[in-house]
Amino acid sequence: MHYNPCSTRRGFTLIELLVVIAIIAVLAAILFPVFAKAREKARQTACVSNVRQIGLAWMMYVQDNDESFPPNNSPNQPNSVWTQPPGPFPCRACRPHRMDGVPTADPVQFPKTDQTVFDVRPYAVPYVKNLDLFKCPSDTGIDPALVPLDPTKGQQVWKVEGSSYCLNTVMCRLHSLAAIPLPADTYMGAEVLSWHAGKEDSVKDWMAVSTGPVNTRRDISGPVRVAYFVDSHVKLATEKTIASQCSPPAAPGIEGTIP
Repeated sequence: MHYNPCSTRRGFTLIELLVVIAIIAVLAAILFPVFAKAREKARQTACVSNVRQIGLAWMMYVQDNDESFPPNNSPNQPNSVWTQPPGPFPCRACRPHRMDGVPTADPVQFPKTDQTVFDVRPYAVPYVKNLDLFKCPSDTGIDPALVPLDPTKGQQVWKVEGSSYCLNTVMCRLHSLAAIPLPADTYMGAEVLSWHAGKEDSVKDWMAVSTGPVNTRRDISGPVRVAYFVDSHVKLATEKTIASQCSPPAAPGIEGTIP
Protein backbone atom coordinates (compact mmCIF):
# COMPACT_ATOMS: atom_id res chain seq x y z
CA MET A 1 0.00 0.00 0.00
CA HIS A 2 1.46 3.32 -1.13
CA TYR A 3 1.29 6.43 1.05
CA ASN A 4 -0.14 9.44 -0.74
CA PRO A 5 0.80 12.67 1.11
CA CYS A 6 -1.84 14.64 -0.82
CA SER A 7 -4.61 12.52 0.67
CA THR A 8 -3.95 13.58 4.27
CA ARG A 9 -6.02 16.34 5.84
CA ARG A 10 -4.25 19.30 7.28
CA GLY A 11 -5.82 20.77 10.46
CA PHE A 12 -5.76 24.41 11.62
CA THR A 13 -2.64 25.58 13.31
CA LEU A 14 -2.82 27.20 16.70
CA ILE A 15 -2.02 30.59 15.21
CA GLU A 16 -4.83 30.27 12.66
CA LEU A 17 -7.32 29.38 15.40
CA LEU A 18 -6.21 32.34 17.49
CA VAL A 19 -6.65 34.66 14.49
CA VAL A 20 -10.19 33.38 13.91
CA ILE A 21 -11.05 33.78 17.60
CA ALA A 22 -9.64 37.32 17.58
CA ILE A 23 -11.74 38.24 14.53
CA ILE A 24 -14.89 36.87 16.18
CA ALA A 25 -14.09 38.82 19.36
CA VAL A 26 -13.64 42.05 17.41
CA LEU A 27 -16.92 41.52 15.53
CA ALA A 28 -18.72 40.76 18.78
CA ALA A 29 -17.32 43.92 20.38
CA ILE A 30 -18.62 45.94 17.44
CA LEU A 31 -22.03 44.29 17.05
CA PHE A 32 -23.15 43.67 20.65
CA PRO A 33 -23.49 47.39 21.50
CA VAL A 34 -25.42 47.87 18.25
CA PHE A 35 -27.79 45.04 19.18
CA ALA A 36 -28.18 46.46 22.71
CA LYS A 37 -29.06 49.91 21.35
CA ALA A 38 -31.55 48.39 18.91
CA ARG A 39 -33.18 46.41 21.74
CA GLU A 40 -33.41 49.52 23.94
CA LYS A 41 -34.86 51.50 21.05
CA ALA A 42 -37.55 48.85 20.66
CA ARG A 43 -38.34 49.13 24.38
CA GLN A 44 -38.56 52.89 24.07
CA THR A 45 -41.00 52.47 21.18
CA ALA A 46 -43.11 50.21 23.41
CA CYS A 47 -43.03 52.98 26.05
CA VAL A 48 -44.27 55.52 23.52
CA SER A 49 -47.23 53.23 22.81
CA ASN A 50 -47.91 52.76 26.55
CA VAL A 51 -47.78 56.48 27.31
CA ARG A 52 -50.01 57.34 24.34
CA GLN A 53 -52.71 54.91 25.49
CA ILE A 54 -52.45 56.01 29.13
CA GLY A 55 -52.55 59.68 28.17
CA LEU A 56 -55.62 59.18 26.00
CA ALA A 57 -57.31 57.33 28.86
CA TRP A 58 -56.55 60.19 31.26
CA MET A 59 -57.98 62.68 28.76
CA MET A 60 -61.14 60.59 28.50
CA TYR A 61 -61.38 60.77 32.29
CA VAL A 62 -61.04 64.57 32.04
CA GLN A 63 -63.76 64.83 29.40
CA ASP A 64 -66.09 62.63 31.44
CA ASN A 65 -65.53 64.78 34.55
CA ASP A 66 -66.42 68.25 33.25
CA GLU A 67 -62.86 68.85 31.95
CA SER A 68 -61.42 68.32 35.40
CA PHE A 69 -58.25 66.42 36.25
CA PRO A 70 -57.95 64.01 39.21
CA PRO A 71 -58.32 65.56 42.68
CA ASN A 72 -55.59 67.80 44.05
CA ASN A 73 -52.70 65.75 45.47
CA SER A 74 -50.64 68.65 46.77
CA PRO A 75 -49.51 68.37 50.40
CA ASN A 76 -49.56 72.18 50.56
CA GLN A 77 -53.35 72.52 50.42
CA PRO A 78 -55.44 73.08 53.59
CA ASN A 79 -56.66 69.78 55.05
CA SER A 80 -54.59 67.86 52.51
CA VAL A 81 -54.47 64.08 52.97
CA TRP A 82 -51.11 63.93 51.20
CA THR A 83 -47.58 64.11 52.54
CA GLN A 84 -44.26 64.45 50.71
CA PRO A 85 -41.46 62.00 51.59
CA PRO A 86 -38.03 63.57 52.10
CA GLY A 87 -36.01 63.97 48.91
CA PRO A 88 -34.57 64.52 46.47
CA PHE A 89 -35.72 61.73 44.16
CA PRO A 90 -37.12 61.70 40.61
CA CYS A 91 -40.67 63.06 40.17
CA ARG A 92 -40.91 63.68 43.91
CA ALA A 93 -43.74 66.21 43.56
CA CYS A 94 -45.77 63.75 41.46
CA ARG A 95 -45.31 60.84 43.87
CA PRO A 96 -46.88 61.95 47.19
CA HIS A 97 -48.05 59.50 49.86
CA ARG A 98 -51.36 59.34 51.70
CA MET A 99 -51.36 60.13 55.37
CA ASP A 100 -51.95 57.30 57.82
CA GLY A 101 -55.53 56.12 57.96
CA VAL A 102 -56.58 57.62 54.61
CA PRO A 103 -58.34 55.03 52.36
CA THR A 104 -56.31 53.80 49.40
CA ALA A 105 -57.18 52.38 46.00
CA ASP A 106 -58.49 48.81 45.91
CA PRO A 107 -55.36 46.68 46.53
CA VAL A 108 -56.87 43.72 44.69
CA GLN A 109 -57.73 45.66 41.54
CA PHE A 110 -54.60 47.83 41.76
CA PRO A 111 -51.84 45.71 43.33
CA LYS A 112 -48.57 47.32 44.46
CA THR A 113 -46.29 46.90 47.44
CA ASP A 114 -46.77 50.46 48.77
CA GLN A 115 -50.48 51.17 49.05
CA THR A 116 -49.98 54.69 50.43
CA VAL A 117 -48.37 56.20 47.32
CA PHE A 118 -50.48 58.20 44.84
CA ASP A 119 -51.78 55.75 42.21
CA VAL A 120 -52.32 57.05 38.68
CA ARG A 121 -54.04 53.91 37.41
CA PRO A 122 -57.61 54.35 38.76
CA TYR A 123 -58.02 57.46 36.59
CA ALA A 124 -57.21 55.50 33.42
CA VAL A 125 -59.53 52.59 34.25
CA PRO A 126 -62.07 51.75 32.77
CA TYR A 127 -60.74 53.44 29.63
CA VAL A 128 -57.86 50.95 29.49
CA LYS A 129 -58.21 47.37 30.71
CA ASN A 130 -54.59 46.26 30.62
CA LEU A 131 -52.63 47.35 33.70
CA ASP A 132 -49.43 46.10 32.06
CA LEU A 133 -49.47 49.37 30.10
CA PHE A 134 -48.20 51.03 33.27
CA LYS A 135 -44.98 48.98 33.26
CA CYS A 136 -42.07 50.48 31.33
CA PRO A 137 -40.13 47.52 29.86
CA SER A 138 -36.87 49.23 30.87
CA ASP A 139 -37.96 50.05 34.43
CA THR A 140 -35.16 48.42 36.40
CA GLY A 141 -35.68 50.64 39.42
CA ILE A 142 -33.76 53.66 40.73
CA ASP A 143 -30.34 52.78 42.08
CA PRO A 144 -30.40 53.40 45.86
CA ALA A 145 -26.63 53.93 45.80
CA LEU A 146 -27.21 56.97 43.56
CA VAL A 147 -30.58 58.11 44.95
CA PRO A 148 -30.71 56.86 48.55
CA LEU A 149 -33.94 58.73 49.40
CA ASP A 150 -36.08 57.26 46.61
CA PRO A 151 -38.97 55.41 48.32
CA THR A 152 -38.73 52.37 46.03
CA LYS A 153 -35.30 51.41 47.43
CA GLY A 154 -34.01 50.02 44.13
CA GLN A 155 -37.06 47.94 43.23
CA GLN A 156 -38.91 48.40 39.97
CA VAL A 157 -41.03 51.52 40.36
CA TRP A 158 -44.14 49.90 38.86
CA LYS A 159 -43.90 47.06 41.36
CA VAL A 160 -43.82 49.39 44.37
CA GLU A 161 -46.05 52.22 43.15
CA GLY A 162 -48.16 50.56 40.46
CA SER A 163 -46.78 52.56 37.53
CA SER A 164 -43.51 53.45 35.83
CA TYR A 165 -45.22 56.64 34.64
CA CYS A 166 -46.23 59.69 36.64
CA LEU A 167 -49.22 61.98 36.29
CA ASN A 168 -47.87 65.52 36.44
CA THR A 169 -49.01 66.95 39.78
CA VAL A 170 -49.55 70.31 38.07
CA MET A 171 -52.61 68.78 36.38
CA CYS A 172 -54.10 67.87 39.74
CA ARG A 173 -53.16 71.18 41.34
CA LEU A 174 -54.65 73.32 38.56
CA HIS A 175 -57.45 70.76 38.32
CA SER A 176 -59.20 72.32 35.32
CA LEU A 177 -58.29 71.89 31.66
CA ALA A 178 -59.19 75.56 31.11
CA ALA A 179 -56.54 76.57 33.67
CA ILE A 180 -53.70 75.37 31.41
CA PRO A 181 -52.74 78.25 29.08
CA LEU A 182 -50.23 76.35 26.92
CA PRO A 183 -51.42 72.73 26.53
CA ALA A 184 -48.95 71.92 23.75
CA ASP A 185 -46.04 72.79 26.06
CA THR A 186 -47.42 71.28 29.27
CA TYR A 187 -46.71 67.63 29.85
CA MET A 188 -49.49 65.61 31.43
CA GLY A 189 -47.50 62.50 32.29
CA ALA A 190 -44.09 60.94 31.68
CA GLU A 191 -41.71 58.19 32.65
CA VAL A 192 -40.55 58.58 36.25
CA LEU A 193 -36.95 58.30 35.02
CA SER A 194 -35.26 58.09 31.61
CA TRP A 195 -34.41 54.39 32.03
CA HIS A 196 -33.65 54.00 28.32
CA ALA A 197 -30.42 55.95 28.85
CA GLY A 198 -29.18 53.47 31.43
CA LYS A 199 -29.39 53.52 35.23
CA GLU A 200 -26.33 55.65 35.90
CA ASP A 201 -26.62 58.21 33.08
CA SER A 202 -30.32 58.78 33.68
CA VAL A 203 -29.76 59.52 37.37
CA LYS A 204 -26.72 61.75 36.78
CA ASP A 205 -28.53 63.96 34.29
CA TRP A 206 -31.70 64.04 36.42
CA MET A 207 -29.60 65.27 39.35
CA ALA A 208 -27.91 67.90 37.19
CA VAL A 209 -31.15 69.61 36.19
CA SER A 210 -33.49 68.80 39.08
CA THR A 211 -31.59 69.10 42.36
CA GLY A 212 -29.96 71.92 44.27
CA PRO A 213 -30.77 75.65 44.10
CA VAL A 214 -32.44 76.54 40.80
CA ASN A 215 -29.79 79.13 39.91
CA THR A 216 -26.99 76.54 40.23
CA ARG A 217 -28.50 73.78 38.12
CA ARG A 218 -26.75 72.82 34.92
CA ASP A 219 -28.52 73.74 31.71
CA ILE A 220 -28.35 70.47 29.77
CA SER A 221 -30.72 68.68 27.45
CA GLY A 222 -31.01 65.10 28.37
CA PRO A 223 -31.35 62.06 28.24
CA VAL A 224 -35.02 62.04 27.36
CA ARG A 225 -38.23 60.66 28.82
CA VAL A 226 -41.34 59.59 26.93
CA ALA A 227 -44.00 62.18 27.78
CA TYR A 228 -47.67 62.82 26.98
CA PHE A 229 -48.74 66.45 26.54
CA VAL A 230 -52.10 68.04 27.30
CA ASP A 231 -52.84 68.66 23.62
CA SER A 232 -52.65 64.86 23.13
CA HIS A 233 -49.27 64.51 21.44
CA VAL A 234 -46.50 62.19 22.65
CA LYS A 235 -42.82 62.99 22.30
CA LEU A 236 -39.42 62.49 23.92
CA ALA A 237 -39.03 65.29 26.47
CA THR A 238 -35.66 66.34 27.83
CA GLU A 239 -34.84 66.26 31.52
CA LYS A 240 -34.75 70.06 31.36
CA THR A 241 -38.38 70.12 30.13
CA ILE A 242 -39.53 67.76 32.86
CA ALA A 243 -37.59 69.60 35.58
CA SER A 244 -38.97 72.98 34.56
CA GLN A 245 -42.49 71.74 35.34
CA CYS A 246 -41.76 69.33 38.19
CA SER A 247 -38.94 70.68 40.36
CA PRO A 248 -40.69 72.74 41.69
CA PRO A 249 -44.20 72.31 40.15
CA ALA A 250 -44.83 74.96 37.49
CA ALA A 251 -46.69 75.33 34.21
CA PRO A 252 -45.71 77.09 30.98
CA GLY A 253 -47.52 80.40 30.68
CA ILE A 254 -48.10 80.73 34.44
CA GLU A 255 -45.70 82.76 36.56
CA GLY A 256 -44.27 81.23 39.70
CA THR A 257 -44.77 77.79 41.18
CA ILE A 258 -48.07 75.95 41.53
CA PRO A 259 -48.77 75.37 45.27
